Amino acid sequence: MSKFRNAFQGLVFAMRGQSSFVIHLVMAAAVIGLAAICQVESWRWAVLLLAIGMVLALETINSAIECLVHRLHPEHDPEIGKVLDMAAGAVLLGAIFAAAVGLIVLLPPLLEWFG
Repeated sequence: MSKFRNAFQGLVFAMRGQSSFVIHLVMAAAVIGLAAICQVESWRWAVLLLAIGMVLALETINSAIECLVHRLHPEHDPEIGKVLDMAAGAVLLGAIFAAAVGLIVLLPPLLEWFG
């Protein structure tokens, strides 16, 4: 049970201590709201939730890497900077592809809803 408690504490830390995580949560809430308004089919919900989960998981991993690096190596190092940049790049890729998924999945029902 302590593993679950620790995992939830990690998520709370991500929500409270990482502004990027909060931004992704706000965007996720907006997408979920749009999907609810459009009353999308269950397969659309599944795809959207997978994309949202991917971005939030990537952001959490990126934040964990940043915290670890800053703790173990507080001074600037160009090679460690590359690691941090790659982790941030993974979040960026996930967010770009999640946005594409959101458009592909939500655009048809939105056009029909406004139609």
